[in-house]
Amino acid sequence: MSEIYEWVRNIVIYLILNTIIMNLLGSSSYKKYISIVSGMILLLIVVSPFLKLLNMDEILDYYLNANIYQADVSDFQNELKLMEDKQKDVVFAGFEDRIREQVANILQDDGLYLYEMEVVVNRDGDSDSFGKIRSLSINAGYLEDEGIPVHMIDIERIVISANKCEDIMESIENLLSPLEIQIKKRLSDFYNMEQDNINISIKEG
Repeated sequence: MSEIYEWVRNIVIYLILNTIIMNLLGSSSYKKYISIVSGMILLLIVVSPFLKLLNMDEILDYYLNANIYQADVSDFQNELKLMEDKQKDVVFAGFEDRIREQVANILQDDGLYLYEMEVVVNRDGDSDSFGKIRSLSINAGYLEDEGIPVHMIDIERIVISANKCEDIMESIENLLSPLEIQIKKRLSDFYNMEQDNINISIKEG
């Protein structure tokens, strides 16, 4: 008898609390979601005595704890992946900095200063060329006698029509100076990459 009384009391208390919460929410957009959750809670309260009679409460607790554990594992895996991605970014950033230093030293041997460089490294872990340089884009200039880089000259951007682009790209090798061709070959040998993936521009002082 006491169990029936406790069961009824729990239902009444829940209904009172639910009514108060719904009134406080008013016309809130979250009200419909809370109604769904509160309905599920009420259902569990109503059927709880029958679950105990059938020993279903222990089974429900088991599956509930199992689902909570799986959710925790999933959250941990996501956090771990984010940490790994950040660590990879740090490693690749350090690797790219080393490449910049190496290129700057190679250019300096020919009296050149590295203005700016863009390096693209293969970050696909499943690729055979993982960690290798995909492309290099280099802007350099001649050093002055004092060892200070000359000022870079801003050149207005030239727009090339699509039908002429292919012809210009084929003849671009002929426009390179002997020094640019020499450095391009040296970088190609040094990094074991195709010369077509190396773009270099040396600006005059």
